[in-house]
Order: sequence, then C-alpha cells, then structure tokens
Amino acid sequence: MTRLLTGLAASIALSACTTVEDAPKGDAAYAIIPAAPAVGMDYRIAADDVLRIQVYHEPGLSLEDAQVTAAGMVRMPLVGDVPVAGLSAGEASDVIAGRLGDRYLVSPQVTVFVKKAVSRRITVDGEVREPGLFPVEGRLGLVQAVAMAKGPTRLASLKQVVVVRQADGARAAAMFDLSSIRRGEAPDPEILPGDMILVGPSRVKTILGAGLLALPAIGAGFIALDGGR
Repeated sequence: MTRLLTGLAASIALSACTTVEDAPKGDAAYAIIPAAPAVGMDYRIAADDVLRIQVYHEPGLSLEDAQVTAAGMVRMPLVGDVPVAGLSAGEASDVIAGRLGDRYLVSPQVTVFVKKAVSRRITVDGEVREPGLFPVEGRLGLVQAVAMAKGPTRLASLKQVVVVRQADGARAAAMFDLSSIRRGEAPDPEILPGDMILVGPSRVKTILGAGLLALPAIGAGFIALDGGR
C-alpha cells in the first residue's frame, strides 16, 4: 500500500498551485460519475474470477462455480484446462465450444457468465480504520465503499472525501461531502472498479502533496491529475 501511494504521489504534476480543497464539488463533481453496469460487455476475464459455464443440453459438462486459476485457466470436464483470462465472456464461450466440438460434441452451444469479477477492485485510503484494496461486486456507492474500510477515523473530515479516477487516459479527482450523503441531503455517487477513495483532509494532503491537482479539468467534474495509473 505504501508503494502504491508513493507511486500516486510521484505521478502527480506539481506545476499548478491548486490544492485538494479546490477539487470540484457539488454538481460539478456528480456530473462525472456515470451509471454503469456491474460487469460490462467489454469486461475481460481475469485470474480468480468465478464463472458460470452452461453447455446446452449437457448438464454434466456445465459448471456453476468455475474459478479461473492464477494461470488464467478454467478446468472443464473432458477437455481439461482452457485458457480464458483476457477474453470477454462471449470469446470464452467460443473457445470452450471449440474445444468441446473438436472431439466430443457436435456444434456445442456454450454460455459463459461472470458471477464474481474478483479482479475489479477499488482502493480506500486516508482517514479510514482499515485502508486497503476491496473487490467490487455489483453496484457500489461511496458510503458503502468507505464502510468496506471499516468507516472513517475520528480525525477524518467527511466533507473532504476525494474520488480519484482514470478518465480519458489521465487521472482525475472530485470531492464529495460524505456527511451530507449519509444524511440523505446529497446523492451517493457510484464508485467504479479502479477508483481510489481518499478520506481527508490530512492524509489526502500528505499523499497528493503541495501542488496537488494539475489543471485543466476533465469533463464536467474532475480535476485532471497528470500521469497514468
């Protein structure tokens, strides 16, 4: 975690004088948080993901909880290990069908569904009780994301909760008032896989440094942070 935070700090351009307190707030911040499906059509299977593999009319060959190995394989009856890491669900279906059709079945119909995308994670850091990496399963809001880290510490400023996101090839950041969200006075923004949540203020300032956020802003809400993830 220390190396991750050090890398983040090192990647941020220090040419601007803007501080984290100047990150977009309110409507400007919410405008950049789009709704998104839990697992999009372009999602690529990764190690440790759990798949449901259905072979039409062949219940003995179908699998309900097939975990992808560290080597990116899924073990199928009859054909053994099949490489699926880096493939979409549709592509994995075609590969498995091809293996089964080579020797065992005539024109097999295979459907692959990603039940648990373990590779989809977020980072929660700053003034939280248990900072770390957490898996995203389905839709996730900011309140729940902070709760996954056992909630804020007594030193946390809930009015300064920053979400850092990769957008259009660059880092971007937006600030939210977690206390208002908890009271139902503001909507709970959606947190997406790959996001980093920094609960401030002291830790956020330490991580991002004196020249924290590089301009110009991206889209409608985030301030861009120079450098990639």
